[in-house]
This record gives sequence, C-alpha cells and structure tokens, in this order.
Amino acid sequence: PTQQQRRQNLIKKLIIGLVLVGFVVFVIVDSLSNQYVRSGIDSFLAWIEENPAPGFFLFMVVYLFATVLFVPGSILTLGAGFVFANAFGLGVGVLLGALSVYFGA
Repeated sequence: PTQQQRRQNLIKKLIIGLVLVGFVVFVIVDSLSNQYVRSGIDSFLAWIEENPAPGFFLFMVVYLFATVLFVPGSILTLGAGFVFANAFGLGVGVLLGALSVYFGA
C-alpha cells in the first residue's frame, strides 16, 4: 500500500475508534444520569413480551450489538429471563432467555 492508502486506513480506524469510545462514554454517563438507554431497553423488552416468537431472534441480534457496544448486559439478561418466562412459562421462558443470551453473546 502507498503512503496515502496507509494514512486513509489510519484515519478510518481512528474515526471508528472515536465513535465507539464516544458511544461507551455516552452509555456510562447516561447510566449515571438520564437512563435513556435503560428506558429503551425496557421498551424493547415489553415488545418482546408481546411478540415472543420474533422477539427471540431479534433479542439475539440486539444482545450481540449491545455486547459489542458495552451496553450493560445484566439488564438485558435479567430482562430476557423475566420476559420470556412471562410469555412461555417459567421453565421454557428461562431456557429461551438463556439460549438467546448465549447465542447473542
């Protein structure tokens, strides 16, 4: 690669890194103040409870991105167990919640 291509690759990596660091800082500050992320997660979990079949698969995808972006996983994990237990009963619900967290992470 030429000098200009290396410089462009470095700039792209720096921009992606800064965006990710900015998002992590936002999540940390938000968790200490407004809790917009938490309210969004709560709304998402309520939707899953109303739509359990597509919610199972969508939850895996959301959990994957939440893990990468450092969104607090404990809220999602506990929420999955609670929501799927309400939708399918305790035994099947906890099993589905654990599977979705396992495959999502």
